[in-house]
Amino acid sequence: MTRTAAAGADRDLLEQLQERGLRVSAARLERWRRADLLPRHPRRGLGRGRGSVSGLEPRTVEIADALARSSGQGKDLRVTVLAWYMRAGTPAPHARQPVPEPPFEAVRGALVWALRRSPVQRLIEQARRAKGDADTDRLYTAADRVLARWPGPFGHPGRMREALLDDDQDVPPPPRGGQRGMVHLIAAAGLPPGEVSGESFAEAMATTGLFPEIAPHQLVEAYEEAERAGTLTRLRHDARHRDAVAEAAATTSEELARAREVARTLGACGSMYLLHGMLLPDTPGQRAVRARIEELGVGEIVVGVAQSFSKVAAAGVLSLCLDPYVALLGEQLRALLTDHAGQLFRRPGELDSAKELMDAWLAAIHAASGPHAQPPPPE
Repeated sequence: MTRTAAAGADRDLLEQLQERGLRVSAARLERWRRADLLPRHPRRGLGRGRGSVSGLEPRTVEIADALARSSGQGKDLRVTVLAWYMRAGTPAPHARQPVPEPPFEAVRGALVWALRRSPVQRLIEQARRAKGDADTDRLYTAADRVLARWPGPFGHPGRMREALLDDDQDVPPPPRGGQRGMVHLIAAAGLPPGEVSGESFAEAMATTGLFPEIAPHQLVEAYEEAERAGTLTRLRHDARHRDAVAEAAATTSEELARAREVARTLGACGSMYLLHGMLLPDTPGQRAVRARIEELGVGEIVVGVAQSFSKVAAAGVLSLCLDPYVALLGEQLRALLTDHAGQLFRRPGELDSAKELMDAWLAAIHAASGPHAQPPPPE
């Protein structure tokens, strides 16, 4: 009887998920339970020796919904947990309540697991094992090979926009200067002092955007002066001893939640920055955000966060946003978003900002598609 009652509660759960367009099997529900991600149904006694039944709680439905939307066929459950964590707290598609939080210990374990598997972490560990010139050469070769598989830098949004509006204009592919900076930064994090020149180290740090209050060229000049003055040792020591895996293993739920908020801020700014190049109608608020991003030279960082926010790369984003300098960047951009909240998606004189902005965007895309493009469907 107990088995039948439990199956009945699961049947109700599966039916509710199916009504939401989510196909989940009973086996998958049990897999989530064994991993302590989905709560078991509470039991209620029927009295007078008639046994007990299991009931379906609304919270269980929302957790199963979050798991189903975050999982993928054949994906490790830890990838699912990270994707769920990045969505937690945001509005749920089929409920008035926000997406529930996953168990923190599962999140932290998934974060540590993902960072250990990261190609960058493996390169840093390879650098720390390097003993001589041959090992150093192999490190640079391996780093170039790994980073070459990453997406290249995006075109500048302003030039992308101009090219879309002008059929005769092409946007030249941007240089991959940030890739070389990342290679130098990986080397500096693992190789012994002296193996990476002060100039290379300065350029590498400038590409990270970890010092949002300093323009990139000023940072390079400061690092070069520090090398001449003999004060660069401490900075290299910090780079060599930052252990992302150890930081993740020791992080608290509060610290990780703050990092997630930083990631959301950077991702929102990155999306607006990139969509400007895709003809999103401009507003005073968006202009202010773009101006600050370009002033700080962090365009590639915010767009990178926006593009990898809900993938397995979310582990790298969270690790990045645990850094206090990146948190400072997030605070600056969050303050800017707050100051211009009423102007981000409202053009002067518009009443229904969301609808008018979307209509104008669709019209701009249609116009840029050329004379043979199909007109937008009628409302």
